Amino acid sequence: MNQSGRTFLASLFCVMMLFSFSSGNPKTLILDSKKVKASRTMFAEKKLQGIASFRTFLKEADRLLAIKPLSVMDKSQVPPSGSKHDYLSMGPYWWPDTTKPNGLPYIRRDGERNPEYNAITDPSEISEMIRAVQTLSTAYYITDQASYAAKARTLLHVWFIDEGTKMNPNMNHAQYIPGINTGRGIGIIETHDMYKVLDAIVLLRTSTEWTHTEDQSMIQWFEEYYAWLTSHRYGLDESNEKNNHGSWYDVQVSVLALFLGKEDVAKKILEEAKRKRIGLQIEQDGKQPLELARTKSWGYSNYNLKALLHLALLGDHVGVNLWNYQSATGGSIRRAIEFLLPFVKNPRQWHYTQIDAMHLDDFFLNLHIAKQKYDHKIVSTWNAIVSGQDCPVDFLDSLI
Repeated sequence: MNQSGRTFLASLFCVMMLFSFSSGNPKTLILDSKKVKASRTMFAEKKLQGIASFRTFLKEADRLLAIKPLSVMDKSQVPPSGSKHDYLSMGPYWWPDTTKPNGLPYIRRDGERNPEYNAITDPSEISEMIRAVQTLSTAYYITDQASYAAKARTLLHVWFIDEGTKMNPNMNHAQYIPGINTGRGIGIIETHDMYKVLDAIVLLRTSTEWTHTEDQSMIQWFEEYYAWLTSHRYGLDESNEKNNHGSWYDVQVSVLALFLGKEDVAKKILEEAKRKRIGLQIEQDGKQPLELARTKSWGYSNYNLKALLHLALLGDHVGVNLWNYQSATGGSIRRAIEFLLPFVKNPRQWHYTQIDAMHLDDFFLNLHIAKQKYDHKIVSTWNAIVSGQDCPVDFLDSLI
């Protein structure tokens, strides 16, 4: 295939899967079921293999076949509970107080990550596990290669099911602050993308590598985690956070509710998000003041917007339209996107505090999701970005 042919296929795939299917789509929650099914068909027809982002994706899936399964038992530290099965992490923006002989209690330096955070392996390993399981399960569904499903199954077993290695379904000791506490609700943000595991399970259900017993074990784990999230004071604290923490909490609880068959709960959370998230977080001109106040204002504005877009995607499952909701003061998801649009071409004009580089990856993903629901300015910006080049989001993200 010549370059023009490859560019055409890449652009076609990136902008939108044009194929639709009346039946047989996997019941994914965040991944677009029609795109996932279309990818499977395109692979079988050898139309996907010429797309660079897919080849990169498949190469990563192949690499993951050889990785060591990850576990909360890998960390050297023991949580205050006395059980290494409990997840553990330290607040990343907290540092020793140099005016105190022992540095305690730690003090906050927003946006400045303390290297001590990296000494505990749970945060990096849960992220790596989640991404690996999502990649492998999606690779299996598209290619029908059983080895991908088998590896995803192994990773899930070690992290969630096997008695000797599994994580307890709580976040009691997440983002603790030395000298102040042994955990806090804010730490729940570290499982914000657990929805990827739920979609992975949906895809694995089509594989003979995945058994009913394993499926029930995973459902039980998530039932217990859902119960903890919605009853423990840390979960309640996080629910009441007004910024990105509250938004991502809503993503976690609503996606778990949908996965566990609690549609009424999910619908209630998503309806409340109109007032509780969009109404409180976005101003008439699209600014998100709670995120703009941070030392990484660009990153956090996009991070919260990403959560709101995920809530809108989940709303589609239960008939809650967050895409077009506008608060009494004029705030909306669309206006939040439009506020950020000009800075893609002119990042130097961003005059809010941003102590590190203005990465565009999160904004490109947000724009990719949004352009499927909106038109005019948003679609035009997207088309200008992808014109004559590869899609700026990776293959997995292009399936959202």
